[in-house]
Amino acid sequence: MKPKKTAVLVVGDSLSVSLADKLESVLDKGGCTLTRLCREGGGLTRPELLDFPARLAELVRRTPPGVVLFMIGANDAMPVINGDATRVPFDSPEWKATYAARAVGLMDMATRANPGAAVFWVGAPPMADRTLNAALRTVNAALREACLAHPPCRFIDTWETFSDSEDAYTPTALDASGMQTPLRTADGVHLTDAGARRLCARVVSETSGILPVPPGKAREDIFSALTNLTPIPQATASPPPDASRLGKHIIKRGETFAAIARKHGLSAEALRRANRGVDPKRLRPGQTLDIPTPDNAP
Repeated sequence: MKPKKTAVLVVGDSLSVSLADKLESVLDKGGCTLTRLCREGGGLTRPELLDFPARLAELVRRTPPGVVLFMIGANDAMPVINGDATRVPFDSPEWKATYAARAVGLMDMATRANPGAAVFWVGAPPMADRTLNAALRTVNAALREACLAHPPCRFIDTWETFSDSEDAYTPTALDASGMQTPLRTADGVHLTDAGARRLCARVVSETSGILPVPPGKAREDIFSALTNLTPIPQATASPPPDASRLGKHIIKRGETFAAIARKHGLSAEALRRANRGVDPKRLRPGQTLDIPTPDNAP
């Protein structure tokens, strides 16, 4: 009889999509399954977009999870509306307790479905917008306290992973050769490919071997974004790429970086600079490259 696969569940907003995408590329598919409950713009204060408690209840009833990764919070710096329509203002003493109780409710659902489940809550990284950045410190603090109140859950802090030496937001890191690598997209919120790999590596390392990630090239690629990149102050960084001015190329089996550059009339160096988070020697079929337009080629 084959051993039962570990059910891994990722629950969250658009940042959790980046995490789930990279986890899917490194998890041992023979030993686990990965299910997503993700919604762009979703949050615990925004049930009109996705009712996380209702949907989660359905999922865990159908498949009790072995590992749950929550990444909700980036959209939650706003008032909480209670069931009786009373409004709890953001950053008020009542808000933190009310918000934390909602998070604990999700954790409880997971552990009721499987008392042995490993539950983690991944905190939001810093953001470019200063007001949002300050607010997310409050959100993260509430979530950290929620985890402390529910011991099976551990809080994974990503703030330092995406901030410079002064604990400030930065969109960029330096690799071992001194080349700048974008970690964040131009909106100052979302993650580039390198940023997503860095987030995934942080989560895998903080889960202490609970996530089944076997050794190999895929794991090395993920962890290189954590160990080989150093965030630098925003003032010294180049601006992130403007996605509206970039074309896309989906890599086919057998294609090389140089061949793709020639196909689009670019030098290999221009293509590399437009894809600073990508290793030209580790291309995968289905992977997407940014193609700079002639007036946007580095």
